[in-house]
Order: sequence, then structure tokens, then C-alpha cells
Amino acid sequence: MDIGIISRRYARALLAFASERANETKVYEQTESFLARYIQIEDIRHTVENPMVSRTEKIKLLQNATAGKETCEELTRFFGLLLENKREKFIPFIFHSYLFLYRKAKRIRQGLLVTAAPLPEETQEQLKKLILHIYRGRTVEFETKIDPELIGGGILEMGYWRVDASVAGQLRRVKRQFIEKNRRIV
Repeated sequence: MDIGIISRRYARALLAFASERANETKVYEQTESFLARYIQIEDIRHTVENPMVSRTEKIKLLQNATAGKETCEELTRFFGLLLENKREKFIPFIFHSYLFLYRKAKRIRQGLLVTAAPLPEETQEQLKKLILHIYRGRTVEFETKIDPELIGGGILEMGYWRVDASVAGQLRRVKRQFIEKNRRIV
């Protein structure tokens, strides 16, 4: 049994069902928040995979895990389908596949911005506009992280593209240059 094939098929089915009902964006948002909680809270995984817990209790638990919001009907029905077919163990893989397929269909580029200190919202928006100029016709989503070890500046990753404008990165490059020069001298 191939996890990739199973998760991709279920994800495609969920995307098709949500698109048919013109609710794929809401399913995307709830899937994203659900997946974050599902990964963080181990007890949810253990309870959902426990055969002693009833199907209705599992569905209630899964609905509550969607960030406390009212779970959309498409996702509720999908939870029922997964539990009926005993695919509980595949939930994170299926939802990761759904997020990937949705982003691909909606032409969303995902990026990671790591800074030494929190950036003002206006600076993040300017950065998004700059990225949108490069990726014409796409949408850009940023995940932001704060890493004080960068000392200053930041690192931007978009797909296969990485810009390291951090002080720590510059110090590493200078150190590497000194090492290379000293090797040639000795």
C-alpha cells in the first residue's frame, strides 16, 4: 500500500468535491489550520487512530481541531469518508497533498521569511509586492519566523530561490573567504 498514491487520490477527490461546491478556499483555510493542530497535538492523532473510540466521537474531535471554527460541510463529509474507509493514519499526508494541489491550481507561491526581529506589516507588504513583480500572475504566501541568531537582516526563501541578507550569513561568508586565502598561502 503506497501512502503517496492513496493520499494524492483522496486529496484530488477532496479538491474536486470542494471545487464543485465552490468552497475550495474555505476548505483550504480549514485544512491548513487543522493540519497545524493535528501535528502539534499528539493526543488528537492517538485518539483518532484508536479503534475503541466511536466514529461520531472521532468526527467531533476532528471538527474541533479545525481551529475552533465551524467546520465546512465538505470537510465534515470528508472526515466521515476517511473514517469509514479506515484511512485515519493517512490524514496528515492527505491534507498535505490537498494543500499542494490547491496551491498548484491557484498558482500560489509559498515562501519563508526568517528575520532577526519582527518586521513591520508594511515592510512585509512591500516585500510581497517585490516578489509579485518577479512571479507575475501568482499569489504569494509568507510564513514568517524570528531567529535572533541571525543578529540582523534576514533570509528569504521562495521555492528554489534563497536570499541570505543576514549578518550571520555575511560573517560566515567572510570566514570562508579567510579560510580559502589562508589555504593558498600555506
